[in-house]
Amino acid sequence: MATWHRWIEEEDEIIRRDYKHTKASKIEIAGRLGVSWQAVNGRIQKMGLAKRTDRMVRWDERQDEQLMELMCRYSPFTVARKMHRSVNSVVVRLKRLHGSRLARNGWYTKREVCEILGMDHKWVQRRIDSGAIEATYHYGRRPGKKGMSAWHIEEKDLRDYLIKSSIELNGRNVDLPIIVDIVANGK
Repeated sequence: MATWHRWIEEEDEIIRRDYKHTKASKIEIAGRLGVSWQAVNGRIQKMGLAKRTDRMVRWDERQDEQLMELMCRYSPFTVARKMHRSVNSVVVRLKRLHGSRLARNGWYTKREVCEILGMDHKWVQRRIDSGAIEATYHYGRRPGKKGMSAWHIEEKDLRDYLIKSSIELNGRNVDLPIIVDIVANGK
């Protein structure tokens, strides 16, 4: 049965002084105070120390330009890594700039194709495996279960699939404006 620890001011001072925003520092503090690292983590949360102070806060004009340029070539995950920001920060900033995650010089990832077609990833993967949707490996290796790579689906190949196999699509789930744009741009 768990026992509750009553925190005292001296322990709070130790946490304030020694917490380095790492799990290792939580474990070290817990060892000194004789509590679990999860208890220290909970106390850190209640004290409001969990928020990182070393994050970039403001986006400047140069970073906005870099973001728009990189999003034309890479996925949000890769852009976030290149810009040393979180994926959420990149996606939110892109929305505020009225940019599109789908505007990549004529190609899409499998996830984007799933969103466009209104189908799940297994459905799209079956079409890729059967050759109905032509796709290549974007980063030179087949995407694994843990990601870190992406399927590279050229717009012309998606257009060909849409024209040949439009009967397979469910009209309620598709992103019709994008589909019309893809098909119309090929003519």
